Amino acid sequence: MVGFVARRRRRGIVAGVDGPTQERGHDTAGSGASPRWAAWSRPLTIALVATALLRVVTGIVALDTVYGTAFPHVVASHPGVMVSVLSRWDAGYYSLIATHGYPAAHGGIVPQAAAFGPLYPFVTAVVHVVGGVTVALAAQLVSMASLVVALAVLVRLVDADGSRALSGSTVTLLAAFPTAFFLVGEYADSLALALVVVAFAAARRRWWLLAGLCAGAAFLTKFYLGIVVVALLVEVVEERRARTGRLALTPDVVAPAAAVVVPTVVAAAAWMVVSARHFGDALAFVHVQHDWGRHFGTPWTLAWTTGGDLVHLRFLDTSTASVMELFDAITVVLLAVAAVYSYRRVRRSYGVLLGLALAIFTFQNILYSESREILTLFPFFVAGGSWVVGHPWRERVVLVVFLPSAYYLVTRFVTGKFAG
Repeated sequence: MVGFVARRRRRGIVAGVDGPTQERGHDTAGSGASPRWAAWSRPLTIALVATALLRVVTGIVALDTVYGTAFPHVVASHPGVMVSVLSRWDAGYYSLIATHGYPAAHGGIVPQAAAFGPLYPFVTAVVHVVGGVTVALAAQLVSMASLVVALAVLVRLVDADGSRALSGSTVTLLAAFPTAFFLVGEYADSLALALVVVAFAAARRRWWLLAGLCAGAAFLTKFYLGIVVVALLVEVVEERRARTGRLALTPDVVAPAAAVVVPTVVAAAAWMVVSARHFGDALAFVHVQHDWGRHFGTPWTLAWTTGGDLVHLRFLDTSTASVMELFDAITVVLLAVAAVYSYRRVRRSYGVLLGLALAIFTFQNILYSESREILTLFPFFVAGGSWVVGHPWRERVVLVVFLPSAYYLVTRFVTGKFAG
């Protein structure tokens, strides 16, 4: 694929991520609109349509599940249910933090809210105060706005590497993924996704400081996303090799590397100081994971536990496990395949990011929410798009699996059952 992109660039077909794109004879320079708007009009249109469709379909399924066929009358009488129907599970933590801040430790016990990054509830609180809307609505507006940004930049990023067909398939797979409804709910996944995508897009333009700032912000949404820094360092190395054919510790390497790394280091150090003062534990956001029964474990321990649950059908016994264990197990297997495929066939930094995420997900004693956490790892969907593009039957098979699963998980989520 790298050689393919290089040939296209030499022919002047594809420009950089931020420059105008000319493909299949579309010349933006001669149009009435400015070149910059012409370059972004398609990505923004795709992003807006995909976000609107995801929210509308999710809302209809959720409302129909909770209120049945009478939901239009319920909505007419109480419009707020269109928002509250998606206020489930972790939404309560984010709402609590956005409204009152983090609870203090009591009797040496760290509150479970410490597991959630501060950036998403902070932005939600700002929208709540400035917009004068409810916290729930503010949170969902932040999520939907973030998703629009994420998808628009993702389309531009993939267009620069492949084709319009590839970016279309990538967005389709992301929006149709079984847990994609979290992207329009009161969860931090959309904001995290947007920050990760923008970080890589900035790195591709050699805007290293912006890439580093976005990586640091991503850490403050989901702490495990500190791994983004390592993948961005791969981008620094690859950019240096592309220019000079070699790698040396010269200022033009050290400076970009520092710009990429320092913001996340500062963000991590600052949050550890805050955690130490507020919770009495600098690593409270790590240690509190034990409240969900999750702690460090070897991959073979995880495989043995998960394999036993699946073979003996314990995942169907919700008092022991959950059907989500099946979804998470499949997600982890697909992640492993996507990591190798991305490193070899798509882009090395993408493979590194997915590989590090795989390590985080498998070096623990149980599987928990991997089918949702994968939403922030956009290279997973780029790899999927690369596999289905040009093969319509593959895409149809994937969608036949994804869409009913998405319907099933939405119905679980709004009826109070764990769905990721």
